[in-house]
Amino acid sequence: MGFATVPLGLILAHGGQAEAAFRVCNQSVTLYNVAIGAEIDKKFATEGWWTLPGNTCVTPIKEDLTDLKLRYVYIYATTATGDSAFEGNWDMCVDTKRFKIEKVQDQPWDCWVRGLVQAKFKEVDTGDTGSWTVFIRPDDKP
Repeated sequence: MGFATVPLGLILAHGGQAEAAFRVCNQSVTLYNVAIGAEIDKKFATEGWWTLPGNTCVTPIKEDLTDLKLRYVYIYATTATGDSAFEGNWDMCVDTKRFKIEKVQDQPWDCWVRGLVQAKFKEVDTGDTGSWTVFIRPDDKP
């Protein structure tokens, strides 16, 4: 699977106004479950799951990213069989059911100790924009 990100304002048609948000759009036919990680008000947490069928979008963060002082958002997207949408480099915790997991400040995640699952999240640098969209695209390789 391919992975691409662009500021939301760059993909609007007809001069419409972008709503401030962090969106994830699935441009494949595969169903994904999406989790995100972010640090807001000096508290880092992961949250999931958003079900993302093919050719749809979800908005895990609805607030303006600049108002939240949120430059980096971390994303993990997986199929029911465990296939990831993209390679991630950041180890964080997820659960098998809907979750919100706060990281203990200045401590490692310790997912297994906490009865959770460790996953590799992809870092997304949203720059200084209020809105951002991540695209999951089908693999272009034959």
